[in-house]
Amino acid sequence: MAEPVMKLYTEATDGSYIEIKESAIVRHHQDAYPGFGSSQEKEMLDQLENVLDNEPVTAKSGQFIVEMKPQIKACKLWLLGYLD
Repeated sequence: MAEPVMKLYTEATDGSYIEIKESAIVRHHQDAYPGFGSSQEKEMLDQLENVLDNEPVTAKSGQFIVEMKPQIKACKLWLLGYLD
């Protein structure tokens, strides 16, 4: 559920990319145009919060990143269920 939303915003933002980690999905946008990358980040976070409202996942932003992380111990198995 999260990956398609993140892919959509990544494709629309030059200079951004997705990193799949064992326990998280991270979208980086440090190489994007500063104003556009930041506004896309805010829009994407809003959409992710709506899509994943009742799911055991946290969406947080940091410096030029948005990270999706499960709130359960079986991180890898859970995350695999949300990749496509």
